[in-house]
Amino acid sequence: MSEDSFTENEIQEKIIWANVIGLTLSWIIWNPFQNAVWTYWQVFLYALGATPFIISLISALSGITISIARIPGGYLADKVGRRILIVSMTYVIAFTYLIMYFADSWEIILIASIISNIALFYQPALNAIIADSLPKSARGRGFAIINILPSVVTLVSPYIAYLYVSRFGILWGTRELLLLSFISGIVAATVRLFTLKETIKRREKLDSNIVSEMKLEYRKAIRIVWSKMKFLLISYALTGIAMGLSYLTQFYALKYLLVSEDMWAYIQIISFATYLVLSLPFSVATDKIGRKPPIIAAALVAFISSIILAIAPIGEQAFMYVLISSTLGSLAWAMVSSALPSIEADLLPLEIRGKGYAVINLINSLVISIAQLLSGAIYTFLGPRMPFYLSSLFWFFSLIVFMKVPETLKK
Repeated sequence: MSEDSFTENEIQEKIIWANVIGLTLSWIIWNPFQNAVWTYWQVFLYALGATPFIISLISALSGITISIARIPGGYLADKVGRRILIVSMTYVIAFTYLIMYFADSWEIILIASIISNIALFYQPALNAIIADSLPKSARGRGFAIINILPSVVTLVSPYIAYLYVSRFGILWGTRELLLLSFISGIVAATVRLFTLKETIKRREKLDSNIVSEMKLEYRKAIRIVWSKMKFLLISYALTGIAMGLSYLTQFYALKYLLVSEDMWAYIQIISFATYLVLSLPFSVATDKIGRKPPIIAAALVAFISSIILAIAPIGEQAFMYVLISSTLGSLAWAMVSSALPSIEADLLPLEIRGKGYAVINLINSLVISIAQLLSGAIYTFLGPRMPFYLSSLFWFFSLIVFMKVPETLKK
C-alpha cells in the first residue's frame, strides 16, 4: 500500500479532505467556463449549420460513446486505482476544448465531442473516489459541499456567456468561451494532480487476460447491482427517457418560443441560484429523514416543470413560463443532488464501486442518448412541443417506480 492510499476501515470512518478539497477546487476553477460554453451551445451548433436533429445526434453519439467507455473505465477504477484515471483524462478533456475552439463546422465539433466522451471513461473512478472519501453518516452533506461550492461560482456562467455573445455574437463569443474552458481545464487538471489521494488499498497490474477477467468481474458486479438496486435502475431508465426527450429545451426556448438571449441568461442565473440556495437544506434532509422522500418529491416537481414548458406561449409571455419551468427543474435537482449519490453509495460495496457506477452510468447514458436522438426526430416531424409532452409522461411513470425504491438510511 502506498503512502497516498487508505485502508477500508479508514475510508468508512473519516472524510478524506484532500480529495474533497481537491475536486471541489478543480470544479470551482473549471465549471464557470464550461457552463458558460453550454449556455448557448445548441444555438452555436445551429450557427455552424447543424439542424435540430443534428444537434440531438451530436449529443446522442457522445452519450453512446461515453456509455461504452465507462465499461473499461469502471473496471480500471477498481483494478489500477481512481487517481491516475481522473488526473490523466482531465488533461485530455481540457485539450478537446482547444479542438472545438478551432472548429469551423459541426462535424469537427462531433469528432472533438467523441474524443472528450471517450476520455470521460474516468467518471466511474470519479464517482468512486467521492463515495470512498465520505463516510456514510456524512454523505448527504458531503455531496452537498462538493456540489454547492462550485455552483456558487457557476452562478455567474450565464452572465459571462451573455457578455461574450452580446459582444462577439453567438459564433465567436462561444469560441472565446471554449478557449477559456481549455485554459481553466489545464489548471483544474493540475490541481487534481497535486491534491488527489488514492482510496483503494491495492492497485494491481493488468495482465493478458484483461478482457475475460473484465467480463467475469462485470457479471459479478451486475448481479450485485441488480439485486440491490432493481427499482432504482428502472427509475433511472424512465428519468433518462424524460431527460433525453427534453434535451432541446435551449433551442426550443430561443428559436421557437423566441425568448431573447439576455432573458435566457437571466433564467439560467435564477435557476442556478435556486439550486444553490436549496441544495444544502435538502442535503441535511437526506442525512436526517432519508434518501427516498426527496427523490419522490423531485420526480413530482420535474413532471410539473415539463408540463409548463410544453404549454408555454410564443413571444413575450414565454419568458415567465420558461423561468418557472427552469426554476422547478433546479428545485428538483436540488432535492436529488445529494439523495441519489447517497443512496447509490449506500448500496454499492467498496470493492465493486467503480464497476457498479459504470453499470449505473451505462444505463443512464444509453437511455438518455437514445431519447435525445428521438427528441430531434420528434421535434422535426411532430412539432417542437411534442418532446416535452412525452417527457412529462415519463416523469410521471418514474414517480410511480421511485415509490418502490427501498430506503437505505437507518433512522
